[in-house]
Amino acid sequence: MRISTLAAAALLLTVTLPAAACGQRQGAASAAAVRVNADSVIARADAGRSKGADSAKVTIVEVSDFQCPYCREFATTTYPRIDSAYVRTGRAKIVYMNLPLSMHANAFPAAEAALCAGAQGKFWQMHDRLFATQREWSAETDAVQRFERMAQALQLDMAAYRDCTAADRTAPIIINDAMQAAEAGIRGTPAFILVSRAGQRTMSGAVSFEQFAGEMDLLLSGQANPAPPQGAAPQQP
Repeated sequence: MRISTLAAAALLLTVTLPAAACGQRQGAASAAAVRVNADSVIARADAGRSKGADSAKVTIVEVSDFQCPYCREFATTTYPRIDSAYVRTGRAKIVYMNLPLSMHANAFPAAEAALCAGAQGKFWQMHDRLFATQREWSAETDAVQRFERMAQALQLDMAAYRDCTAADRTAPIIINDAMQAAEAGIRGTPAFILVSRAGQRTMSGAVSFEQFAGEMDLLLSGQANPAPPQGAAPQQP
């Protein structure tokens, strides 16, 4: 692991609550976007983790860890149905927010791999590959080479990808995400904040599509009551 990554990981330990755990229950969250120069790698990576129409009535903020088994369960079962039913139909926009837990040694480099792919417009393709192969790379001492092979399979510009990961160029996004999660009292992954003009709904754990759809449909119908404020309200990205 590179010195700069170690420093970033150390900072994550200071902003992630001691009780943080994969699959633990959550409270409401703030999801302020990273604001940087529009021409920078960070800006492209930040934009790349959003999917869906800007005009969508609901924004889904997903707080997740690429090495969390519960996050994998959600990503491989519920997420594809949400993508098909709500995101691809223009009714929802989804934003991925990183919370790599300290118990998961490969979670931080996996987040960097996804964001660096996102800087080239392929965050969600890398997202899918990371979760699909999570059991394989989770136990590896150093999964960076495996992530590079995924990047090659996605036909990324490998010089740009390697520069992005080697220089930890997307680390500020991950650190900012973790700080936002800690400030909002999020103690584990996955967690979800659904935001619309009708109100805000929160969920925790690898929820089923039926549970997710129930909350989404309330917001889309305009019948949901606003959730009690707990910290700053998530901003529409």
